[in-house]
Amino acid sequence: MQGNHIAGVATPGSGARQIEMWRGRMEAGAATPPHRHSGEEVVLILSGSGRATVDGQEVRYAAGDTLILPANAVHQIFAESDSEFVSAMPLGDTVALPDGTVMSLPWRA
Repeated sequence: MQGNHIAGVATPGSGARQIEMWRGRMEAGAATPPHRHSGEEVVLILSGSGRATVDGQEVRYAAGDTLILPANAVHQIFAESDSEFVSAMPLGDTVALPDGTVMSLPWRA
C-alpha cells in the first residue's frame, strides 16, 4: 500500500472476537489514503513522527503519542520519518473511502 506495511496481530483468524489489532510500519513520505471507520480507532505511535488530518484538523504525532480517531471521521496519516504503530478498533468495523467505497483489508484474515 504505497509505503504502508500492515499485519494483523489480533484478528478473527487468531481468535479475536471483539477487538482487532494491527501492527504497521510507514516509510518516510508515505501516507494512508483518506478514509473513515464505522467505529473508533486508536493508534499508538511506537516510533517516528508525522502528522494526521482528522475531519480537516491537523494533528502532529511523535513516538509515544496516541491518536484517537472518532467513528466516521475522515482521516489520513502522513509519515515524515519511518514510523511504526499499533492500531485497534472494534472487530469488523467498516473501513471506507470518503466516497463510501468500502476498502478490503487483507491483513484482517
